[in-house]
Amino acid sequence: MSTATAIDVLPFAALVGEEHALAARADDTVQGVSPSLVVEPADEAEVSAVMREASRQRLTVVVRGGGTTLAWGTPPRRCELLLSTRRLDRLVEHQPGDLICVAGAGMTLAALQAHLGRAQGHRQRLMLDPPVPPEVATLGGIVATGCSGPLRTRYGTVRDLLIGVRFVLADGTVGHAGGKVVKNVAGYDIGKLLTGSLGTLAVITQVALRLHPAAPDSRVVLLDDSTPEALAARVQGLARLPVTPSCVDVIWPDRTCAVRVDSSAEGAERQVQIIAARVGGRILGEGEAAALNSSLAQRPWMGDGVVAGIAAPRSRLAELIRLAGRHADEVVVRGLIGVAEARLGADPAPITALRNGVEQLGGHLVLHRSPLPLRDLVWPAAAGAAVELMRSVKHALDPQGVLAPGRHLGGI
Repeated sequence: MSTATAIDVLPFAALVGEEHALAARADDTVQGVSPSLVVEPADEAEVSAVMREASRQRLTVVVRGGGTTLAWGTPPRRCELLLSTRRLDRLVEHQPGDLICVAGAGMTLAALQAHLGRAQGHRQRLMLDPPVPPEVATLGGIVATGCSGPLRTRYGTVRDLLIGVRFVLADGTVGHAGGKVVKNVAGYDIGKLLTGSLGTLAVITQVALRLHPAAPDSRVVLLDDSTPEALAARVQGLARLPVTPSCVDVIWPDRTCAVRVDSSAEGAERQVQIIAARVGGRILGEGEAAALNSSLAQRPWMGDGVVAGIAAPRSRLAELIRLAGRHADEVVVRGLIGVAEARLGADPAPITALRNGVEQLGGHLVLHRSPLPLRDLVWPAAAGAAVELMRSVKHALDPQGVLAPGRHLGGI
């Protein structure tokens, strides 16, 4: 699919420089939709000017960070202009005493973590481990997709760690929400509205994020059991122990659960000994634990299969493990918070069965990565009050449908 709308390139070249207003290439397509022009603004002012010009020319715009999650959502109905945030990569501020940082949306997760690791006298990290390559994935892209990993069990999702945001609306208006303090109650938090919006509401230009002290030591206890019921009982037993796990990930069909604790060397050792004594399991050695930790966020994203996101009541953990194990090739369940990711094949029957079963448990399922016909299967009508509310928000912020039309649920 390609677009045929003519673009007056000269105004964009004048705004960002000729070397940053480039004809789109084959690898710039967004789920089969080909833009005509790729624009790389250097700062928020240039983003604003680009959006004003795009609106003036009545062009549709898709925002790209590292490009790691452009396959999420549905294809845009049109895309004349691809706006890259890769040059918005500056660390604006790091306040170690307040445990916050402010960075451009184009800064990669790895670059931010590297800077935090170099800050003398302070061992801090952004406690996010989304299932995307940190060397490529940008902070703005992570916020726009709302993706998180195993560490959400203890530290929350990107939505919880985002305390402020700067953004540009479709007409070029610059806005901001939240602030540079962890607790901010001045008005409605638009940052949380933008989280997971897939770039359909605004161009995120800058984010303020909550940091945490980096623990000196990390230990892992590996539980295993033969049935979902027995494994779920052991997981639920963790909640009654005087321990603070960073992640509790049930992996099926491996029939295991990885319990990770991050603390001082003494504190981590004490906690894993309590876990092993009370609920059993094997305390992993340093090398084995490091290998498991590095792979958990990527499972079940490895390979090219369909990936579904699931949420269900925590009280139905055993049923969720059994249900997902029956229909999925692999599932990882964040055992203490009732969310899961499952890898499936392209056959629609197991996906439909899994969706129906999850709904019977009182939960829901979405497809993060899949061919479009399967997404239509899981979202057959995209009707209801929630979607209509989302549609009204889209119309309020982007009445002309400039930003990524059709990328979100319900063709929003």
